[in-house]
Amino acid sequence: MYKPFRALLLISGLAIGSQQLQAQQLSNSPYSRFGVGDLVHGTGSIRSAAMGQVGVANGSAALVNDINPALLYYNNSVTFEATVASELKRLSDKNTSQVDGTANLGNLSLVLPISRRWTTGLGLRPYSRVNYTTISSAPVTGAESTVTSYSEYTGSGGINEVYFAHGVRIANGLTVGASGSFLFGTIDRQESTILVDSEDSTSALQKTLIHTTSKYSGLMFKGGLHYRKKISDKASLGFGGTYTTKANIGTNRQVAQERRFLDESVISSLVTDSLEGYTTVPQMLQLGLSFDNNRNWSVGADFTQVKGSSFRGFSLEKEGGRQELGDGFRVGIGTEITPDAGSVSSYLKRVTYRFGGYFGSTDINAISPGNTTPTTHDLKDMAVTWGFSLPLGRGVRPPDYTQALLNTSFTVGQLEAKNTGLKEQYFRVNLGVTFNNRWFVKRKFD
Repeated sequence: MYKPFRALLLISGLAIGSQQLQAQQLSNSPYSRFGVGDLVHGTGSIRSAAMGQVGVANGSAALVNDINPALLYYNNSVTFEATVASELKRLSDKNTSQVDGTANLGNLSLVLPISRRWTTGLGLRPYSRVNYTTISSAPVTGAESTVTSYSEYTGSGGINEVYFAHGVRIANGLTVGASGSFLFGTIDRQESTILVDSEDSTSALQKTLIHTTSKYSGLMFKGGLHYRKKISDKASLGFGGTYTTKANIGTNRQVAQERRFLDESVISSLVTDSLEGYTTVPQMLQLGLSFDNNRNWSVGADFTQVKGSSFRGFSLEKEGGRQELGDGFRVGIGTEITPDAGSVSSYLKRVTYRFGGYFGSTDINAISPGNTTPTTHDLKDMAVTWGFSLPLGRGVRPPDYTQALLNTSFTVGQLEAKNTGLKEQYFRVNLGVTFNNRWFVKRKFD
């Protein structure tokens, strides 16, 4: 097998072990406070990210498609893919704004052809991300007018997904697929309060805090199908669909009440409850259409619906927790073109160019301070995307038949809840490498 390919697999495995899967945070996202955080599930690989998150019906022989397991069939060589995700974000409201960002490991995927009809794949990717810090203040009821309560809400962590998928051709142009995922991870949330008396300089030396740690583990399943029909020598149509089941994942929750100094050193801590229960993550439906010229160009459109209303927070009984989310959707469109993959005179003709965009909306049922009835906020997300696949080396050649690609994707978008006045403007950059290799090629000459 190609030696750099083996080395990259080893290095990636060591990197995962050393980071202990903690490097999955993106920049401050206030909306990750709800549910199990910002859902990454339902988005695809770096190729899909550059095409407006399109990929339910767009197969690829060179890159991994991890949206629809039925499209794994089109990967007829061993394919390894690794991605780094980064984000720069500007948060603003009517009065203030802030800019922050970070970069972390995106996902790892490995695809193995088993036979001419059957391809399998496995990978690691984030399912959700939690990273937020919000502060609010209010006068203390019944106290002197000089006393003010400052509350801070913070959260970190997320849920990871390890998946094992299969894609099988059952008839000419018709493929089916299925994947099973193991979800696991830890989310820490803290709610702290400081009482400040403007006439007492020693009043804000301590704070009280409720610290909640939730550990998640459970199984989730997805099914997919794809049909591609050649309608002429220069055109083919494709249709794809996936369905991800609702999952009740085990949750171990521990709640502690603490007193701390302002430097975060603990004065006292008391565990108030430690319970094992369930969290219900929602089901998802995805549909896609594709059109290509059987050679070097394709276009696709996808529709994704997330049944967020079926989400339920922690409860001792299955599906017995509080509903925090509403139903959401995303519509995406994208295209890709490779001018001439076999060109020897122009490197730019061998580059694959991708463009796209998406629009989506969901509901968040937030509880405002002092209220007990949730308020529904309509959260809209829209973006434009683009990216490239840059061939490395001299291209596919025997005896190893190895191809290496440097992949990029760029996203400029905005997330806004009009009822709150809060706006997130983001710029995301993904960088990844892909290796394709023929492991089981018989040599006709020594």
